[in-house]
Amino acid sequence: MPEVYVYAVEGRTAEQKRGLMKDITDAVTKNFGTDPEKVTVQIIEAPADSKAKGGIPFSER
Repeated sequence: MPEVYVYAVEGRTAEQKRGLMKDITDAVTKNFGTDPEKVTVQIIEAPADSKAKGGIPFSER
């Protein structure tokens, strides 16, 4: 049962997240030769002020 975790700053729409989860599921199914029902995708979102890149919070970018 493949599991894929995506870490991202919050702010994407439900439609965007649904599309990403579908595309990831399709890629895992194609490359691992597994049934889509066995693929788990989870998006873990963080507030923009709780995640930084280069020492600068995403809320300040």
